[in-house]
Amino acid sequence: MNKNLITLAKKSAATQINELKKIKKVINKSFVKAVDLIINCKGKVIFAGIGKSGLIARKISATFSSVGIPSFFCDPAQALHGDMGQIEKKDILIVFSYSGNTSELTNVLRYANRFGIKIIGCASKKESMLLKASDIKILLPKVKESDPTGMVPTSSTSLTLLFFDSLAVALMHKIKFSKDKFKVFHSGGNIGQTLMLVKDIMVTGKKLPTINTGKSIDEAIKIINKKKLGLVVINKKNLVKGILTDGDARRG
Repeated sequence: MNKNLITLAKKSAATQINELKKIKKVINKSFVKAVDLIINCKGKVIFAGIGKSGLIARKISATFSSVGIPSFFCDPAQALHGDMGQIEKKDILIVFSYSGNTSELTNVLRYANRFGIKIIGCASKKESMLLKASDIKILLPKVKESDPTGMVPTSSTSLTLLFFDSLAVALMHKIKFSKDKFKVFHSGGNIGQTLMLVKDIMVTGKKLPTINTGKSIDEAIKIINKKKLGLVVINKKNLVKGILTDGDARRG
């Protein structure tokens, strides 16, 4: 039984890996136009999608925000109840729908077209409602889903995610994104700890506990007690001669 499960999982993974190779067809002039439009955006990049496409849209929006591109996710179903007020003329709307004919998107697209808000549409059907309404059309290739029914979004969502992650990487290159910038937007967690520099935690200036080589241990202890650290031992030329820790001084 376990062998069958492993075989099925490997087959599913192999199907998705094979289908993802179709990404090369999508990285074209529309990809470049999308990068240029986002780079020149004076407002926010707003993502929208329903169902599984909405989950992918949320993830890509989070990626954009984490690299310093102002972004958020707008739920088209909630947009009818006032959320469309968040979308302004200077913004860009990126809409996900594998079919391109999701009915919940209709009002968002009408709103964007009415006020001249630029739309980047991502769908798999050239004649779909979404791509017809879009300024930049990202036409995804049809893919074979990797589940037993061939209907559950698996390969299609993976392909969409791969495309927009690739778009994010291209944008990072254009804005000269670096580890230092990433640290500013992602200071917490394991990534934040990995990117921390010595200068982020080092003690400098008047907070630095120093003592001259000619001073006594009693004077050293007073400084240690005051600044709650060990000591940097320096000579008359302010050159470091050694380190005296709290424990060293007290044991002495």
